[in-house]
Amino acid sequence: MKKGIKILVIVTSIIIVLGTSGFLTHFFLYNPDFLIPCEDKPFTSYPVDMNRLVSIIPLGNLNPPGHTYPTDHMYFNTNSTAWPDGFEIYAPGNISITEISKVEYDPPQIGGVTIDYSIDFVVCSKISGRFGHVNNISTFLSDITGEFGSEYGDNENSYEIDGRTYTRFEKTIRIDVDAGQLLGRACIGGGGFDFWLKDTRVNLEWVNADISSTFQNTVCPLAYFTDTLKEALLDKLGGWGGPVYPLGHCGKIDFDVPNTAQGIWAREGWTGHEAEERGLALVYSNINASKGVISIGNAENSTWDRRVQRFNPTNSGFMNRNFSQVTNDGDIYYYFCEEFSFPIYYNKVIMIKMIGDRELLLQVIDNATTLPADPTSLFDEALAVHYYR
Repeated sequence: MKKGIKILVIVTSIIIVLGTSGFLTHFFLYNPDFLIPCEDKPFTSYPVDMNRLVSIIPLGNLNPPGHTYPTDHMYFNTNSTAWPDGFEIYAPGNISITEISKVEYDPPQIGGVTIDYSIDFVVCSKISGRFGHVNNISTFLSDITGEFGSEYGDNENSYEIDGRTYTRFEKTIRIDVDAGQLLGRACIGGGGFDFWLKDTRVNLEWVNADISSTFQNTVCPLAYFTDTLKEALLDKLGGWGGPVYPLGHCGKIDFDVPNTAQGIWAREGWTGHEAEERGLALVYSNINASKGVISIGNAENSTWDRRVQRFNPTNSGFMNRNFSQVTNDGDIYYYFCEEFSFPIYYNKVIMIKMIGDRELLLQVIDNATTLPADPTSLFDEALAVHYYR
């Protein structure tokens, strides 16, 4: 498996990011052999032990505030009771590893994780990817990378999301490996690892390209496996409680519809990670595509910050209306979500009103008493959160 492996450590100062792909780098300019023609199905090997793979969460998962917007990667999960040591990760095809990062968390992640790794790779001139939340990289890789830290010449990058500091030590490197090469181990103690894939031939569209810049070119990784492998992986698609609907649904992240409420929103003055932390997504479930979803980040004056609410959308009236049919028409639309349900009445409601083609107000009512059947009379613009895009 290791024959033909090429290793080249590259000075980090010459590395730049090309376009909006997120992972494609300056290697294409300095290394002509990276200009590899792209095959339709370049992945010829399973990325994990399929006997231990319990589920694959589709693109578009929501978990505010860190993932207020539909997430641009998939999650591969195992059963921590049956396999507390997780599973091994393998190269899904012939790839060139371009960066390995050690990530430190303060405070620790769920399960007490204080460090893990990410592995960036290039498949061909148009396709690149990343494995994230890798607990341990393989001995083969660690022998090449050595220790991590700024004192070893690594690029150090720190940022904060939802009160947690992330410190990345990024080691730029070139390692050509064959399909099936062991890269590391993930899901130790449970959870999942992340799989991103970007294809610059695919261009997704949002109303505000600044908000969505890091999501561009996102594709479903499963579509890039050979047919037999792809079908077996599609069978694993599901949430933590069952299969996806419709069957084989690989997820979606690009929901924006211009001049409507549907899509992702930010608050004025916030950019980058902060925009998503304080953002809003009016989208549809990645597990059950028939369900509308309201994902609220840190709204600050909302009692339902950091929540995800689901509902069955309608095509008429003002209750639970499809987001793509909510426009700047002067009307208030209200949502009685599944999480608000009681046997006889609702005592919570979310109301939205567009006040421009790219402006929206959202108010959450969280009362201990019964709400009127039509709660729009309670809408107060002064108490609403103002979003833009």
